[in-house]
Amino acid sequence: MSSIGLIFVEKRELQELPQNWVPMPLGPRPLVQNLVEKFLSQNEHLELHLTIEGEEESADPRTISVSGVWGVEEMLVITSICSALGARFYDAESGEFLDLNDI
Repeated sequence: MSSIGLIFVEKRELQELPQNWVPMPLGPRPLVQNLVEKFLSQNEHLELHLTIEGEEESADPRTISVSGVWGVEEMLVITSICSALGARFYDAESGEFLDLNDI
């Protein structure tokens, strides 16, 4: 079964996302695109699809949408991307931030 999540920068220790919340940019678009491509290319058998927020929404992307299965390899990719961008991972189905330090 596939799950859905979001990668974004949020420095506050939120337990849930507030209404009308807008995330900060993850970084310059080329940097974000290169990081995603780098980590996805390291394992071609991942059950993971990442979508960077489009330029029509924000010049510098604020979110990366994630869908797939949160298996060990997939979580390593998500953790690596979050670490490189100083971001957090929000599991939309559980409504919780996942603690990536446990991975």
